[in-house]
Amino acid sequence: MAEESHPSHLSPSELGTKDYWETFYARTLTHISTKQTPKQETTDLDSDAESIDDDDDPGTSWFSEHNAPDKVLQFLTAEDFPLAPCNTVSAGANNHPSILDLGTGNGSMLALLRKRGGFRGVMVGVDYSARSVELARELQRLKMHSAYLTDDEDEECTGGGAEGEIRFEEWDILHSAEEVTEQGKLDWFPYGEGGFDIVLDKGTFDAVSLSEEVVEGDAGASVAGRRKVQRRVCEMYPGVARRLVKKGGFLVVTSCNWTEEELVMWFTREKGEGDRLEVWGRVEYPRFRFGGKEGQGVCTVCFQRL
Repeated sequence: MAEESHPSHLSPSELGTKDYWETFYARTLTHISTKQTPKQETTDLDSDAESIDDDDDPGTSWFSEHNAPDKVLQFLTAEDFPLAPCNTVSAGANNHPSILDLGTGNGSMLALLRKRGGFRGVMVGVDYSARSVELARELQRLKMHSAYLTDDEDEECTGGGAEGEIRFEEWDILHSAEEVTEQGKLDWFPYGEGGFDIVLDKGTFDAVSLSEEVVEGDAGASVAGRRKVQRRVCEMYPGVARRLVKKGGFLVVTSCNWTEEELVMWFTREKGEGDRLEVWGRVEYPRFRFGGKEGQGVCTVCFQRL
């Protein structure tokens, strides 16, 4: 079997190392420890400005400047998205989609979906950085991020005020992937459902793509002539992410390092028999022209597992 083609690898960067993110989130935790004043009992959000921690997380700020979190929120709550609250929440119904956030960082994306999107189902944010998980839990406990303080409904398609704690767990998607096949190994993974209804990736594949770590894999078709090759870990990621999504569910990937065409190539090139990702939709962002070419600063592609 010929080696599958994929876009050219990105040059390795410190942003692709676990040490970088552990150090960053440890520093952020130290920062918020100096202002751990719980939100006052008031309806005036302006008076709580000093207790809000909208930190400059590189995994968040790159996308915020393009309004990506709100764009993804609008996409997931639009009437034409099958799992939007307006399509799953009805009187007496309990058909709330479950959501997994890969590389959750400070957890703000899940907070937005809970507070503004009206999603009421199980929400889990995972990250390989223990400090990230600690930060996300602290921000949820202290409501020290604006995502937890907004009660606005997202246009007309919300499910109303959604309650419930968001769960944050330390988990390494690449080095612990086999745990999703071991029934009961992870107490937060919906084994009985075959995965989550919605899986989110906002910059995690970007960070993985900047890692210089390599793994050994097969390159030959026959057992006798099989040879081993070194592959960058980002080549493993799309296949592992796919297995976290239940059949018929959705994987929403946002990137600022890859073009839309490259992202589609990465996530659709593996086509197992009866198990594949196909493009379901895209989030529209402002486009620009430079050097005679048209592009955009960030892209979001929604894949469906079929």
